[in-house]
Amino acid sequence: MTVSEAGQHEVDCKEVLAEVYFYLDAECASARRDIIKQHLAECSPCLAEYGIEQDVRALVHRCCSNEIAPQEVKARLRAKLAKLTDLGSSPDL
Repeated sequence: MTVSEAGQHEVDCKEVLAEVYFYLDAECASARRDIIKQHLAECSPCLAEYGIEQDVRALVHRCCSNEIAPQEVKARLRAKLAKLTDLGSSPDL
């Protein structure tokens, strides 16, 4: 794999991981859902990350299945997670 191919792959992975919550919650269009599903099937690092998230979601679902988070809470959590993801990819860390 060339450097440009590796860079492109990283961008694709970042996009997929940024949208994996929408994928898990079935909140994305079916065409985008298919693209994410295909990427997860072919990319073992993303699949590993997705697997961890899926386990966490399953645990939360078992423990809190009668609770429904308000949309504003979901939006705040997604925003905070996005910031954490951005910080993790910062060269200053």
